[in-house]
Amino acid sequence: MTKTPQVSKSFQILEQLSLAVIVIGQDGFIRFCNQQASMMFGQSKKKLATVKLWDLFIRHTFPERLLDELWECNRSFFDNDVEFMFADGRSITTEVTADSMHLDGEIGCLLQIRQNDNLRKINQENAQKHHISASRHLIRGLAHEIKNPLGGIRGAAQLLSRSLDSDELKEYTQLIMEQSDRLRDLVDRLLGPNTLPKRSATNIHVVLERIFSLVMLDKPVNVSFQRDYDPSLPTTVLDPNQIEQAVLNIVRNGMQALAEHFDKTSSDETPKLIMQTRFAGNVVMQDKRFKQTIKISIIDNGGGISEKLIGTIFYPLVSTKSDGNGLGLSITQTLIDQHRGKIEVESVPGKTAFNIYLPIIQDNEGSDL
Repeated sequence: MTKTPQVSKSFQILEQLSLAVIVIGQDGFIRFCNQQASMMFGQSKKKLATVKLWDLFIRHTFPERLLDELWECNRSFFDNDVEFMFADGRSITTEVTADSMHLDGEIGCLLQIRQNDNLRKINQENAQKHHISASRHLIRGLAHEIKNPLGGIRGAAQLLSRSLDSDELKEYTQLIMEQSDRLRDLVDRLLGPNTLPKRSATNIHVVLERIFSLVMLDKPVNVSFQRDYDPSLPTTVLDPNQIEQAVLNIVRNGMQALAEHFDKTSSDETPKLIMQTRFAGNVVMQDKRFKQTIKISIIDNGGGISEKLIGTIFYPLVSTKSDGNGLGLSITQTLIDQHRGKIEVESVPGKTAFNIYLPIIQDNEGSDL
């Protein structure tokens, strides 16, 4: 490897910039990086000065074709959507500006990198909310159209049953009524929660402990279910039953996914699901910034969620399970929305995390939600 050249004094000003700056040679090795770049990539400056830029990532969308043109024609370029994924599962989305420069007798490339995860996430969240709202509106319309004739079918079967003398024929009308009731229950679930939250000051860990006890009764034997709580979290105003249902849907999905994944693999790793709580500050939820929030994370070490599904996983009727009806996560999001919170999912092979954020609300503020 070529010895890294001394940093020119002209680079000193780059240390003061608030954006990440990296200089690479045509061999791909990093010739210079400022402190912001070190923080962005999670490596010391000394370490970065000994590696090729591309070796820092397991995957990236950097436009290498444009970099080739920069080497050949000194042509600068800009890309506002470059993703870097690291070996630890961390992923960042950035804006990259690339310019050519003279570097100790050779052509170098100066990269200015600005992280833009927040803007992209906000745009994605807004688009997702629009699609989910449209889907729910359509489904609710269809559900009401189904319920109207369904009530007539059940009523007619009930009247017919009263006029029949044969017990054998009555079994058929009873079957019609039972299946009508089953279909009505499914339609009710499609319509989503139809009651407003009954809020009270609640310790979130009391809710999570109820979930833990329930799941431990019927969890797969080979799956380890763990808790990692922050005991300093304050009480907050919420509906404990609705939050229990919201989190329980995720935990049960995770348990089932873990069991299925590890049944298909020969890994010696223990299937593990963790319920974790943490404090999170300055979180934007439903166009309002909350200084104090509770973060509930459900983390598992399964096979992950496919990129094809992860963008639509909260849509009604979308499921990762062959026998799923696609309502559990949709209902979860509705319940969290009713609490002015938000839910996010991050997934790579070996780690999936559902993160729920709930505002910390004092007793006298509960009526404002």
